[in-house]
Amino acid sequence: MKRTLLVAALLCVAARLSAQVPVPFATAEDRFLCFANGRFENLEPRPPAMLHAMEGQLVYRDHQGVLKIFIPDGRRMHLLDRGGSSPIGTRKRIAWLSADTLKTLTEGRARVLATNVAEFGVSDSLIVLHDTAMRELRVIHRRAAHIVAAVERGSERPQWLLGPDAMVFFNKEARRLSMYRRGKVRVLSDSTDVGIAVVGGGVVGWWDGHARVFKAIHGERELELSDLRPASAQAGSGLVAFVDGNGRLQCFEAGVKHRVLDEPPTAYWVKDSLLLFLDRGRLMLFHQGASTVVEPYVPEQWQVEGGLLAYLDINRELRGIEGGERFRFGSEAAIDGFELFGDRVRYRSPLGMTVVASRRRTWVY
Repeated sequence: MKRTLLVAALLCVAARLSAQVPVPFATAEDRFLCFANGRFENLEPRPPAMLHAMEGQLVYRDHQGVLKIFIPDGRRMHLLDRGGSSPIGTRKRIAWLSADTLKTLTEGRARVLATNVAEFGVSDSLIVLHDTAMRELRVIHRRAAHIVAAVERGSERPQWLLGPDAMVFFNKEARRLSMYRRGKVRVLSDSTDVGIAVVGGGVVGWWDGHARVFKAIHGERELELSDLRPASAQAGSGLVAFVDGNGRLQCFEAGVKHRVLDEPPTAYWVKDSLLLFLDRGRLMLFHQGASTVVEPYVPEQWQVEGGLLAYLDINRELRGIEGGERFRFGSEAAIDGFELFGDRVRYRSPLGMTVVASRRRTWVY
């Protein structure tokens, strides 16, 4: 009995940790609803002015400009702010300005983080802000504020790049690139260009202008990726992709460097843990050290979340690839477009209904 209760408790904890992202939509009658916890919830008589879907909660500004949050567990609705700017954030964290006061969410309620804020950024675990009164660049991590740099009066606005668990910031006058991670500040290069610096989940890549090397930090390891300045670079969860000085597409993934393509791709994108690129008219996917043809053409629409790629095929059927497995969302063709929320897609059926689908189930409103 004790073992059964322990397993049940662990399953409940896992369910909370992997909270579903509510799926918002407007009906043909312009009512605002969302799908969560297996049911459709009626939220407002008119569509919102903006919305931001998060894990286990939905933040939106209603048609009267009031910022609200809906929490499907318990079916709770709270008012957050009667004004302010549009929130920005991720699936896990959100923040917004009310005049010059920065606010965030804590347990479904608005909480003041700082005042005299000119600009800010948000990632999964960090919030960075520029305090104009104290002339400081600060990072908020685990509810503690860390001063990472002084902003001199009359100097240019601070420049930073924010990742899920690290921030890189640039002192233009000194041409110094520094990194904040886990409560500490470290100088990456004292002679560099902020244009060649990327921050992902657990990985940072940058061009060290002094050493003339493109480098990466993965975990606690610092590695040299190329002795040629890259033409471009992008970072995601655990990976850095870049076109090197010889025009080759390379990818540093999970601590290993791979040569993905021996010529420049038509285009490439890094989102979460996936690298997508175009090669000779084909959409390609690189993941876990291998390249896969998604389709021998360029799909009209695709979206990525986590390790899931969802896209419309040539028949406008909704397809998905995750962990090397291909599957289909729903059973319809001629779909005009879709939105991806966590592991679920939302689209308008050709018959007029709103459809929410996972890889195994479909719900119709």
